[in-house]
Amino acid sequence: MNIESGSFTHLLEGVAREDLAITEVKVMPITYKPADGSYIHECGPVVLSKMHSAVVEVFTDQGLVGIGAGTPADADVDYGYLIGKNPFDVELLGLSPGLDVACWDLIGKAKGLPLYKLLATDNEPDTSVHVYASGGVMWTYYDPGDGRAFGAEALIEEALTYKELGFDTFKWRPGTDWEEAGITPTGLGEICRRLREAVGPDFDLGIEKKGYDSWTFEECMEMAPMINDLDFLFFEQPMGDEGPKQFDDYLRLKEAMPKVMLWGGERFRSVDEARPWMRAGVYDAVQSDAYYIGLTANWHMSRVAAFHDTKLVPHNWSSSLNTAANTHLVAGSPGGHMCEFFMYPNEFRYGLLKDPPRPVGGRIELVDTPGLGVELIDDPGDRFPYMPGPNTAPNPRFPHAAERASKREQEVIRRYAE
Repeated sequence: MNIESGSFTHLLEGVAREDLAITEVKVMPITYKPADGSYIHECGPVVLSKMHSAVVEVFTDQGLVGIGAGTPADADVDYGYLIGKNPFDVELLGLSPGLDVACWDLIGKAKGLPLYKLLATDNEPDTSVHVYASGGVMWTYYDPGDGRAFGAEALIEEALTYKELGFDTFKWRPGTDWEEAGITPTGLGEICRRLREAVGPDFDLGIEKKGYDSWTFEECMEMAPMINDLDFLFFEQPMGDEGPKQFDDYLRLKEAMPKVMLWGGERFRSVDEARPWMRAGVYDAVQSDAYYIGLTANWHMSRVAAFHDTKLVPHNWSSSLNTAANTHLVAGSPGGHMCEFFMYPNEFRYGLLKDPPRPVGGRIELVDTPGLGVELIDDPGDRFPYMPGPNTAPNPRFPHAAERASKREQEVIRRYAE
């Protein structure tokens, strides 16, 4: 490939280049905030009151418009340097993740092909994408005083709801601040046992790091044999993605739970950052996300993952627009395994697109519509007006817990500092 000429990009070799030029880039910040003032996340010492995102639109001289999911900060960028550029140069333009996805959407529309077909350069795409219900961020150890179930009963109720909806896998977070509730790994293991008994042996379970906190290595090692005996499917980055100094401890953790996969990598921002983890055999599945690194970098990530027999299971926690990108990525990747499907209170799940991806029987079926195959609602900024400002705050029931959790997380980070 002659990069200087820009005649084609590596991922698009063999795909005829179309005469297309960018004429305008628009970024619309949006916010979902429950009208009743309730939270969208309450499972830790920190609560979330709203969710920010952004809609990225790239317009062209041929009337085609590409869309992607971005961040509010993307609205502050001057995109004048892109005017006149061809979206087919997506690999050469140094784009933000949302712009990268929008250009891929344009390429698919220009070629009349769905993105999964363009991404599947060396594999047969699987258009039936397995998704898991990702939630467990609203159950609390304490009685919220609003008539809702709490404790293990709330977690079980949520899991059974997802099972009734057709999901076969549920990932959850391990509840509100442990010190306040007197919870230990052994106590949480008992909750895991009750959950397993409630959902039955044929429903898969995964558990993640503490909400806005970290597990210590010692806590992980205490937890591992319990979830192994309960046939959990995966344990997700309990100590975070801090770097190679974690490898030995994570490999020891894997030895302690031979039936449980170790997933992680949602914080990876490049293939080079992820490669050592896969080469060392630390993660059984890598969770890089189109929202954070786009589709171009994720295409490379998926090929490196496949080389190292690592599964691709994208983190997916923002909007239906990003769900569309991540499901095309899974379908078009040789190691595409599953995709996260967020189930916390957030109307971006179904309210942002005219026909949003909806799981049926735990799967999202992709169709042959060109590009991402989705269309924005009319005037998304009117339905989801942007509300600037922070979206997190200490849990008002025990505000001192947030600082304590942050200190513990920093201790874990320092343990593995380079």
